[in-house]
Amino acid sequence: MMQSGRASICAILVGSAVMWAPTVATAASFTVSPGESIQAAVDAASAGDVIKVLPGDYTETHGGSAAVLVTKPLKLIAKSILADGLKVRILPGPGNTDGIVVEGTLGDPVDGVMIKGFTVEGFQNNGIWLKHTRNFKIKNNEAIDNEENGIWPTLSANGLVKKNVAYGSKDSALWVEASENVRVIKNELHHAPTGLEITISKKVFAKGNDIHDNTVGVGLYHSAAAGMPSTGLEGDWQIIGNHIYNNNEPNSAPVGSQSAQLIPGIGILVIGPDDNLIQRNVVENNVFLGIALVDWCLPNDCNLNPPDDPDTMPENNRVIDNTVTGNGLAPPPEAGDFAGLACDIAALVPPSNCFSGNITDLTIPSPLPECS
Repeated sequence: MMQSGRASICAILVGSAVMWAPTVATAASFTVSPGESIQAAVDAASAGDVIKVLPGDYTETHGGSAAVLVTKPLKLIAKSILADGLKVRILPGPGNTDGIVVEGTLGDPVDGVMIKGFTVEGFQNNGIWLKHTRNFKIKNNEAIDNEENGIWPTLSANGLVKKNVAYGSKDSALWVEASENVRVIKNELHHAPTGLEITISKKVFAKGNDIHDNTVGVGLYHSAAAGMPSTGLEGDWQIIGNHIYNNNEPNSAPVGSQSAQLIPGIGILVIGPDDNLIQRNVVENNVFLGIALVDWCLPNDCNLNPPDDPDTMPENNRVIDNTVTGNGLAPPPEAGDFAGLACDIAALVPPSNCFSGNITDLTIPSPLPECS
């Protein structure tokens, strides 16, 4: 949701040679040890190769903006042994503002990348950033204290983001932007202005995630939140079976950013998008709002800053069979004039949005419009 630094262009990186050995006739396997360069192995590999990285701390010295830049289909696998506390950590080196960046182009996307098992920590911008990728898997990684976003697939399609842990960002722990057919499964997302953010995307399926101790747990945002025009194709976001709780953290986003406007204490915030499903989630102990559906223009001055997409009112969203309790009990000072909306579900939207089978204590309005 924050816009600073998002247009950065990653440089092509240079590294030193590492040892490698082929495993099969059509693919090679590279092994990188502490003191060697992951980027050098990436540069030496061919499409379809596997790069295995042994436990230790890795700091690249090539000076590029991405610590590790991937521009071809590879499997990048960290051989972490978490039971013994052994991790593969990628830390910022000179000039590195992003951790692992996978970057294709609109006409030539990177098709088939796996990133598994890494801890990417302390970068000025993003931890794991995918641009123009297809058929990707981001699994079992940690993205820690990366200033903008922890994990950020954008302009990408047909991906899986599973069993990652992301926290400590000042925008979103995990942000799916301008992408299609992305599954977000069993991640733990915490201590960010937004835990899970979705904007300008089509067919996003988020299930079984543990989302807690953010400012806003799940943000389903209008295209204006990303500073990009609408594609006209977004929607079909399914938020199913997640645990979304205790999202009461003070907002740590930089002053002046879009994210800085978020009010603490919100479980799920639907602000603008249409045609989505929120089902069988447990949303609890968020001090301001459990689930809120509101017009983008309610907290934003659309006369002063009219969005590219004038359709700012959520429509045709379904909220079904959720347990939404213990929310709205202590709205924060930042709620200001909106403090009177504090409740489990607030829906200041047309009746095309519907609500059925939810367990709640207090809703605004009451009753909510039922799904037919």
